[in-house]
Amino acid sequence: MKRLVLLVAVVFALSSVASALPIISSVDRSGGVTGNRGPIGAYDGNTDPWLTSLADNIYVFCDRDNFKLQSTPIDLVGADYVQTFNSDKGSTTVTYAVTTSMAAIVAVGLDDRFAPNQQAMIDAITALIGPAGTFQDTGYDLMTTETTPQKLSLFATPLPAGTYTFRGTNVNSNNFMVIGAIIPEPATIALLGFGGLALIRKKR
Repeated sequence: MKRLVLLVAVVFALSSVASALPIISSVDRSGGVTGNRGPIGAYDGNTDPWLTSLADNIYVFCDRDNFKLQSTPIDLVGADYVQTFNSDKGSTTVTYAVTTSMAAIVAVGLDDRFAPNQQAMIDAITALIGPAGTFQDTGYDLMTTETTPQKLSLFATPLPAGTYTFRGTNVNSNNFMVIGAIIPEPATIALLGFGGLALIRKKR
């Protein structure tokens, strides 16, 4: 069973290893935007995002009750998912500190309308985690149910258990990021630090 957690910019981790523990155990948001929007209601800059399982018809963000996911790749259904705040797309200070309980492939999703600058934006979002190019395009996409549906490309890298901080990009347009994580089957776990990303990469 694959489990995935995603943050919108999109950060996620996928797993085909059944586990009693979540891959992403907590997310600490700070320096974000204050507001009052559904489905979460009133929130301040330190209100943490929701954690759920990736599937069609779940909210993309916890502060946009008209944005849901559709046509979710079958490989990602059931993964843990972080529902970030879309309002944070205009913040210069917001961070999401994501704690994973085990080694996993961690991913971030970013709106395709930012192409051809997606890689540079991903590098900025993940600058506190690793050097430019650490997160690479997996070929997986998430699709929203906006009036004009939008794609979010997923960028990922293998990481050991730990806490990883993702930064906002202050784009103030399009959709904010999403976040998640995956653990390959037992025989491939040892490859996580040695090209493990290629295990989940697919052509568009």
